[in-house]
Amino acid sequence: MTLQEQELAAFFTRLTGEAARDPLDTQTLLATLVDSGRRLFGARGAIVQYVPGRGRLVQTDGTDAALRSLVLDAVAWGEGPGCDARATGCALIDVDIDTGPSRVRWPRWVSRARSLGIGRVTSLPLYGKDGPSGALVLLADPGSPLNEHALALARSLAETAAHTLSLQREVSEGRVLAGQLEHALSSRVVVEQAKGIIAARRDLTLDESFECLRRYARSRQRKVADVAREITEGKDELPVD
Repeated sequence: MTLQEQELAAFFTRLTGEAARDPLDTQTLLATLVDSGRRLFGARGAIVQYVPGRGRLVQTDGTDAALRSLVLDAVAWGEGPGCDARATGCALIDVDIDTGPSRVRWPRWVSRARSLGIGRVTSLPLYGKDGPSGALVLLADPGSPLNEHALALARSLAETAAHTLSLQREVSEGRVLAGQLEHALSSRVVVEQAKGIIAARRDLTLDESFECLRRYARSRQRKVADVAREITEGKDELPVD
């Protein structure tokens, strides 16, 4: 695995460990998410906003005090890449904020972000069962574009976090037991780790790796999670087309 893939695997493992101890706290998850986003991509920082349910207050976090202030103000303004991704469900990929369109679209947000040394942003929606419920925003220095491999990993990070937040909401509403949350996260972790191994060894994207893994499991009439676990433990060869 690359260092980025190792950090992604560590994020999944932290989620599982926290869920095993007690029902996952939403604010703890958001803090873990932004910290992993910053370390995973060597970014200037990361911010997140999340609405746990209709009519609920927006929860936010950032990797430092200045960014926590930025995301709080962004929510109050209803402005910025995170607000747009949460509202539309559409990702904003590697946007240069020092341009006319960005300044017109998010005047207050861009002014504050530029004062913090931010030049590029990638905003990924967090999807729940009822649609987009939040957004993870990765913040980069000017002239630091996000490559395709890093983008694939970022999507995996956001998807797993969104999946976990959705499960956590079901736990809090009494629809899923905490033990079921731990099991669901454990299965997700091994699948993501196996995808990373396949991607690294076969030079595939994470989506292509999952399709490869799924076909391999189906051809042997086995569960994807079971095959993934054996791959991560070195007990099975990599899937072949």
